[in-house]
Amino acid sequence: MAAGVVRVLVMAPHLGSDLAYVAEVDARVEVLDGNQAFRAELVEQGCASGPVPSGAPPNVERDRLLAEAEVLLVGFPVPPRLADRATSLRWAHHTQAGVSNLVTSDLWASSVPLTSSRGAVGATAIAEYALAGVFHFARGLHAATRQAGGRALSRGSYDMTTVAGTTIGIVGLGGIGQEVARLARAVGMRVVATRRSVTEAQADVQGADVVLPASQLLDMVAQSDFVVVCSQLTPETHRMIDDQVFAAMKTGSVLINIARGEEVDEQALVGAITSGHLRGALLDVYDGELAGTPPRQELLDLPEIVLTPHISASGDAAGTQPVKRLFADNLRRFLSGEPLRNLVDRDRGY
Repeated sequence: MAAGVVRVLVMAPHLGSDLAYVAEVDARVEVLDGNQAFRAELVEQGCASGPVPSGAPPNVERDRLLAEAEVLLVGFPVPPRLADRATSLRWAHHTQAGVSNLVTSDLWASSVPLTSSRGAVGATAIAEYALAGVFHFARGLHAATRQAGGRALSRGSYDMTTVAGTTIGIVGLGGIGQEVARLARAVGMRVVATRRSVTEAQADVQGADVVLPASQLLDMVAQSDFVVVCSQLTPETHRMIDDQVFAAMKTGSVLINIARGEEVDEQALVGAITSGHLRGALLDVYDGELAGTPPRQELLDLPEIVLTPHISASGDAAGTQPVKRLFADNLRRFLSGEPLRNLVDRDRGY
């Protein structure tokens, strides 16, 4: 390697084949294109089904790329075996906002600093998806979907309410949660939220009318007509939305999950739906999605549940540009010895 050269391995096909956003950061950067290698890794390490894509480099070539890399830009899902082959690695950046899928990779157990794309992955698009769920249930569109298929129209099945004046509860008032709060307030909703870093109730902060400590989750959901899960998946939040939380929620309220499926106890959710306690649920994620397993059948069969395949960030006019800009900025910081943005705290889980 030439003196001063820093080799950056890109294994993120969804960001596109044009890697100029990396090369243009600094003349010292040498870009290694690992996009085809990434696809092969996913298949061979059981993260994706199907044959190894034609044109993908053999394993020995992938080992060489990883061994040469000092910086790694990796997409989703994260292959489980990277760190043990990337012996020169000094920093890895993940293209996703959440890092829970990094836990299954040996990158997590390594000493390599990790950064995420938190705040750069379609916050407005995801927040709009959440508000779409609010309107879907509040304005009776869920009843309309049940009348599809040629059955006679009937006004009797529509239980409608105006959105203005209702309360939305946000679990996890981070970047996406704050954007949900902003849009909710714009349509006249009252916003209550929880945040892990808060130790006592706060009024009118971070776009919310009230922010409560995470320990007061039951108090928050008891006030809410709609509950939106925006928190990071950690050991603390795993199946956090359980029987106790559903029992505390208002009768006729709605759950919206735009975080990770593993944060919701799906058996408890099914029970709350089938008993009639909840009006419905909008889920962009499900338990087992990260492992590639199919969703439980009730999530597909129950008419009160709308399940989508993790698409809430799609359609953002900015596309992948915010992620590219964040990585480029962090690469500049890395080269100049400045602190990296979105450095992951492994103890906290994000």
